[in-house]
Amino acid sequence: MSRFRPNIVVKWGKSFEENMWKTIEIDGSIFHVVKGCPRCKQSCMDQLTGEHSEELLETMAEFRSVGGDGDVCFAQNVGAQDGQGQIRVGSQIRIIERCEPVWNREAAQPE
Repeated sequence: MSRFRPNIVVKWGKSFEENMWKTIEIDGSIFHVVKGCPRCKQSCMDQLTGEHSEELLETMAEFRSVGGDGDVCFAQNVGAQDGQGQIRVGSQIRIIERCEPVWNREAAQPE
């Protein structure tokens, strides 16, 4: 997990379920899912040993490529609606609105 440097980690639900979230609530704060998170070469580096391997991005590219530019997306970027409030470890997430994911090359549109 440290290779991805997440701010929030969700430990329930199905794998990649967050791809279908559009709006969520955590501890009374509203967050909007704005886009998938493209991954850079930093995720190929073991944070403890400094060893580098392209295997992670190569494997993820098989099913997480978006668009024609080779971006590999994993996780979501979200923005707080009002910038107020606090979230805590163990907080519950409520999905307010869902959407269709755009994770395949055919359906993706450039920004």
